[in-house]
Amino acid sequence: MIAQARAELLKIRSTRTTVGIVLGMIALVLLFSLLSGLVTKAPSLVSAEDQRGLLSVGSLAGVFSALAGIMLVTSEYRFGTIRPTFLFTPRRSRVVGAKLAAGLLAGILFGVVGEGLGFGIGYASLAGRGIEYALNGGETTLLLLGTLAGVALWGALGVGVGMIVRNQVGAIIGLLAWGFVAENLLFAFVPSVGRFAPVHAQDALIGLTTDHLLPAAAGGVVLLAWTIAFALAAIVLAARRDVA
Repeated sequence: MIAQARAELLKIRSTRTTVGIVLGMIALVLLFSLLSGLVTKAPSLVSAEDQRGLLSVGSLAGVFSALAGIMLVTSEYRFGTIRPTFLFTPRRSRVVGAKLAAGLLAGILFGVVGEGLGFGIGYASLAGRGIEYALNGGETTLLLLGTLAGVALWGALGVGVGMIVRNQVGAIIGLLAWGFVAENLLFAFVPSVGRFAPVHAQDALIGLTTDHLLPAAAGGVVLLAWTIAFALAAIVLAARRDVA
């Protein structure tokens, strides 16, 4: 299992697509952090909630972590390398488990980079503009650890989505459409249901206090439950479906 997970990590590290995903993440986090920190008027960055929103830009890394997880699976189906992978390891559950572990570990790295940039630039913007830092130690810890955990879980969740859908374009479009459109509409119109969706569960996990969000601990449990559900579905479907 460990050797298989190392092989999956090697697949992530050795593809140019991963480099593109990382560079895209860095560019987006830099852009939003700089715009939020330097363009936003000072009175809108004074409260703890305003600063939490600024300093949580790094949570965008979750999108790219999920994309990396999707690519880890769908690229193999796209290019047909999934066949020798399953032939070399006939127990497909081990292959899926290794991919889930690799997605989780890669997600941790995405989280470190994304949160490091987002929090660092945000904090520097506040200090450079003479705005007093409003978050206490507990809130800061929750923001940092919650972001790291959330982005890591999105890496594994992306593997689950990729294994369920298998089609690369379909999985990516589905993920983005759900995360940026469908879930936001659900939360806007039916917040009592939308707060249990994965993106808003992550928002709760990092300590955001938007109306109707779950408490931080509950948000973490919900996001973990989503990840486990997708992982189990991926394992079951991988074992039952033929390789096209």
